[in-house]
Amino acid sequence: MLIVRHLLVAALLPMPAVWAGPLDLRTTVATDELFRGISQNNSLSFSLRGDYRFDNRVYLGARALNNRSLGGAQGDFYIGYSHTLNLLGLIQATADGGLSASVFGSDDSRLQNPDYVEGYASLGVGPLRVSGSYAPDYFGTGAAGYRMAGQLKLPLPFPGLSATGVIGLNAGDGVRRLVASRQQDGRGAQYADYSLVINQELPLAFSVFGQVTGATVEIDDSRAPTFLIGLRWRYGV
Repeated sequence: MLIVRHLLVAALLPMPAVWAGPLDLRTTVATDELFRGISQNNSLSFSLRGDYRFDNRVYLGARALNNRSLGGAQGDFYIGYSHTLNLLGLIQATADGGLSASVFGSDDSRLQNPDYVEGYASLGVGPLRVSGSYAPDYFGTGAAGYRMAGQLKLPLPFPGLSATGVIGLNAGDGVRRLVASRQQDGRGAQYADYSLVINQELPLAFSVFGQVTGATVEIDDSRAPTFLIGLRWRYGV
């Protein structure tokens, strides 16, 4: 839990700034949990997430979820900063960056200590967002992993309906070692992943979504895409 303590210390640094800000809570139940094209549960998944944004644009967040592939439980903690930019005085964009830490409930036979810290940054312009991340010890594999991704989110011609598509490239020796832990031959590989999510907003702050996600590498003896459906409830203060 040392990496969590480091994040908490970092979180206290901006505290002299204005404290006021919105709290956002989300609870989700879905038929699976997918991370960068890889199934984490292959069964019913639950998560609870909370975010708090200060008036100085610093934000803190945490998420708890079940993860059958790594220790049974997972906790994510993050601290970041977002800022609105005017590119060339013409285009409004949003820049975001921070640190995240993922810790797991117990050691896993394939990855002895999968806890890791990752730095991330993104730039969003309208419906398009590009992002990158880097972890010096990806999933505790002892090697670095990084990711570059692009996301496009568009409204569909029905009230409250939207589609979000993501394409990502995952590379580095840490990625190879993580993939090797999910393959019988243990070869490992860098890979690309893709995702398409259709989300429908519902009354009372509920939403229902469907997702298809796949990867260009064989995971758990399969390269077939994964389909899931889920229900989310969001509460903001």
